[in-house]
Amino acid sequence: MTREQFENNTNYKMTYEEFQKCDCTYCDNKDYVHRNAFRRVPRIDGGLSLCPNLKEL
Repeated sequence: MTREQFENNTNYKMTYEEFQKCDCTYCDNKDYVHRNAFRRVPRIDGGLSLCPNLKEL
């Protein structure tokens, strides 16, 4: 998803960079328990921020 698509087609409050970090389609952790779950999303959007990639920000 491009930055323009993200800004125009989603209602997320997170930044585009945060979205890229927690996007499971590009993640190397194929067996991660929170993969493709809403709980991986940052708290600002109602998730639990459990994606380990978000901790790197």
